[in-house]
Amino acid sequence: MPMTDASKGEAIRHIMATLFSAQNALRSLAPEFRWAGLGNLLGDYGEFLAIQHYGLTKANSGSAGYDATTAEGKTVQVKASHSADQIGFRGNADLMLVLKVALDGTWEEVYFGDFARVKAIARYSARDNKHMVPVAKVRALSAPLLKGAAQSV
Repeated sequence: MPMTDASKGEAIRHIMATLFSAQNALRSLAPEFRWAGLGNLLGDYGEFLAIQHYGLTKANSGSAGYDATTAEGKTVQVKASHSADQIGFRGNADLMLVLKVALDGTWEEVYFGDFARVKAIARYSARDNKHMVPVAKVRALSAPLLKGAAQSV
């Protein structure tokens, strides 16, 4: 049976309400993150994962160009991707961490290494005032690192 416009609208409203309710729960669990907006929701999740899994320290709100720091004081820009085939970034950091998030919330590391290597393969978008790079190209940067070369972080 096809869905009517009214029932489709109600289903979408319910899903949005569920997302907003989940954001409130996330704010309660980790209030140091904003968990706001749908785009920021994925970014906040990526930063949360980076801090929890990699032992990074969350940067102060408004820190330009980076989201976290390592124990050695290196700055880290964190990017989380779900369905986009590109990531966009502004500013500079010492390191770039790119995570791919699946539908069920699980994730994989795409790249964790030198920020300058990612910037070198990115193109600048004047319209968006940021650098853009395909996730596949970033993943390719990791290939030599995964074949035995140790990564310095």
